[in-house]
Amino acid sequence: MKRMVFLATVAAALLAFSACDKKTSDDLKQKAEDAKQKVETKAKEAKEAADKQFEKAKPKLKEFGQKANDAMEKTKEAAGSAVENLKNATSTSPAGASPTPAP
Repeated sequence: MKRMVFLATVAAALLAFSACDKKTSDDLKQKAEDAKQKVETKAKEAKEAADKQFEKAKPKLKEFGQKANDAMEKTKEAAGSAVENLKNATSTSPAGASPTPAP
């Protein structure tokens, strides 16, 4: 009889522990789900904010791109002009002239 009371007590304790463990597990699952929802919400808000900033920056980016293209064209023109000037300078020098003085 003592043994049955002891076993019943142990069984009741195990059931109580198991129920407590199940509740803790359910609580943890719920907290994890809540945290997941919060992270998803914050990520969505951050993406929307980044998209708005990108849209605001688009005109400036286009302007900078156009300025870069203009600068590149001017550089090409200047380089072409420098090449032409160099060609003209070398072709107009006397044919027999040496770039170094004779000793």
